[in-house]
Amino acid sequence: MTVPVVVAPHPLAELTQLEFIQARDAIIKAHGPDQPLFFRTIYLQEPAKAELLPFLEAEHTGHLTDATPRPTRTAFVEYDVLTAKAQVFHRAVVNAATGQVLSNEEVPRTNNGFPHYNVNEFQLFEGHCMKSEKVQEALKEYTIPEGFEYCIDPWPYGGPDEDDGIPKVMQGLVFVRDARKNNPDTNHYAYPLPLIPVMDWSTKEIIRIDRLPTGGSEDGMEPSPASKEPRNIFAKSVPAEYAPELLDIPPRADLKPLNVVQPEGASFKIHPDNLIEWQKWRFRLSISPREGAVLHDICYENRSVLYRLSYSELTVPYGDPRAPFHRKQAFDFGDGGIGRAANSLKLGCDCLGAIHYVDACFPAADGTPTKLDSVVCLHEQDGGILWKHTNFRTDRGVVARMREFVVQFIGTLANYEYIFAFKFDQAGGITVETRATGMVSVVGIEDGKTSKYGNVVSPGILAQNHQHIFAS
Repeated sequence: MTVPVVVAPHPLAELTQLEFIQARDAIIKAHGPDQPLFFRTIYLQEPAKAELLPFLEAEHTGHLTDATPRPTRTAFVEYDVLTAKAQVFHRAVVNAATGQVLSNEEVPRTNNGFPHYNVNEFQLFEGHCMKSEKVQEALKEYTIPEGFEYCIDPWPYGGPDEDDGIPKVMQGLVFVRDARKNNPDTNHYAYPLPLIPVMDWSTKEIIRIDRLPTGGSEDGMEPSPASKEPRNIFAKSVPAEYAPELLDIPPRADLKPLNVVQPEGASFKIHPDNLIEWQKWRFRLSISPREGAVLHDICYENRSVLYRLSYSELTVPYGDPRAPFHRKQAFDFGDGGIGRAANSLKLGCDCLGAIHYVDACFPAADGTPTKLDSVVCLHEQDGGILWKHTNFRTDRGVVARMREFVVQFIGTLANYEYIFAFKFDQAGGITVETRATGMVSVVGIEDGKTSKYGNVVSPGILAQNHQHIFAS
């Protein structure tokens, strides 16, 4: 009888669905089936570099055998234990092959320790706010146009103030949208309300409603006081639609088609364990819920160039010192996770040519593996002239075009889209490219006033000064 040989996944290959489920089940078993849990992340914990390097060296030199020591594959799991009064945050490491829980740390809520936000939490935030009597009373201070609806964007709060005494707080920016257009994509950022509800995420209770300053540079730092009579702040507001079907002007019709065609297909090769080869380059790709696309073991002509390449953080500080805007600073990787916020990319919209898409797997709230389609696209593109020389004696020019291989992903955090791309070229170069697009973050400003803290971009709309700082 022949016994089939089971080949273990590559140490850098993402968790298989079986490993994913085994890690989840190990945590459930550790707490018992009746204990409610809220899963935040389940993904491969990368091996320690010292353990992985001998394996990679054997792989590079062609000496990899079944006897080559392999680092233990482990899953990193972040989850909350739900109780009647709180959510207790845990970080655990599980042996992906055996299901053994190797470590399980309860993260104390002292010293302002709290977990990152989860996409599921962001989606639930607006509903919790709208159920609050405090929020409903505050909304009565403003008259909104007939047929408009409220919507609230969730935002990280940052570290709590000393007098808060609450380790995990979320705040929301309030807007209204024109529901008369019967289109869910009508732009609510054209109609901000000067209110920020602040919520204790553990109890889902609104702690307070912050009033926002709406004055100009001459009006000081104080927020606008609460109003006893409803105020109409949208009398001069104008829509700012972006969806093509909602625009008042037709799209441009003076461009002829530009087709990107690769009749023989792409020149890169994708292996089942996400080993990628193109020209003289090779590397492995994984998708982290925090960092998005991560590139491992990057080699050129089989020479090691980079052990690991990824973005580590993105922060957006706003330059408006008036309270509560001093807390308006997002850490989009650490607070929300750019991988969890990744777009499902589409051919002809986000990428052109012969495209290969890579899916991701993240846990639902109950730990069920949930696929997010096409979060990373791999493609080639023309990069202009790589090299050219003309012999002035013969007037003959010789030119070589530059082909680039691109690993791209796009994340949406509320109003902003971020485009991240790692570009490999034929001259041994790697370019790390970031672009910001989407909508600017806006607040209200009183009619006719200006502010040194931003630019008035529409009647009653102030786009605050800010920066986007990327770290890789």
